[in-house]
Amino acid sequence: MRLLVVDFDYFFPVPQDAKDPLAPLFAWAHFETPYYLEEAWEERALAFLLRGLPLPGARGWEGFWGRFAFAPGAVLYYAESNALAFHPEVREGVREVVLFDAHHDAGYRPLGEEPACDDWMVFYHRLGARLRVYYPPWRDPSLEPEPQVPVARALDPGGRVEGVFHRVFLCRSGAWVPPWADGDFFAFLGKAPLPKVALEAVHPRPFSQETLRRRAVEEGFGLRFMERLKGRAG
Repeated sequence: MRLLVVDFDYFFPVPQDAKDPLAPLFAWAHFETPYYLEEAWEERALAFLLRGLPLPGARGWEGFWGRFAFAPGAVLYYAESNALAFHPEVREGVREVVLFDAHHDAGYRPLGEEPACDDWMVFYHRLGARLRVYYPPWRDPSLEPEPQVPVARALDPGGRVEGVFHRVFLCRSGAWVPPWADGDFFAFLGKAPLPKVALEAVHPRPFSQETLRRRAVEEGFGLRFMERLKGRAG
């Protein structure tokens, strides 16, 4: 049985070159906690808006599902965290995992007893499954540590993906993908031509761009005022 796993952060490009002037705006900590799933994004968004920059968005998800062939009876499972890619309903009978993700998820630190969002592929290896990851075209694989288990890794060449998939798992990865991209995530989920099963509650997160834009205007005025005061003092 072949399992297709898609992490929505595949469609959220971030700068790969540390010298990119925008790179500091993407220097985000990532933990799957309520704070990093929701609250942290306000300050991250504000950093863009105060500089007069548009909020970065998801790209390239349109038409993605048309690249795959699915077996009769195939089901799509979805959740917030990629850790649930190893959920009992998802992993049953799986002999091959094909992952589309900005990360290989095959271990970056000492392993725990239960699978986490960054090491669940290791648990599939223990079951004897073959593992493959396709990185998005914007991703530099050399920035990733070596996987802790054998994983075939390559940049996604695009086009039709060979073979038939019997099961699909999709995660939002809200600690990596901002709430202003939730509309794209749910549109992407809706376009999948398969029955869908939620393994945990996944809802649009509260986020008001208009409120933040007003805040950016107010704080921007305060910053300019302080700069003028500093200039006079100098």
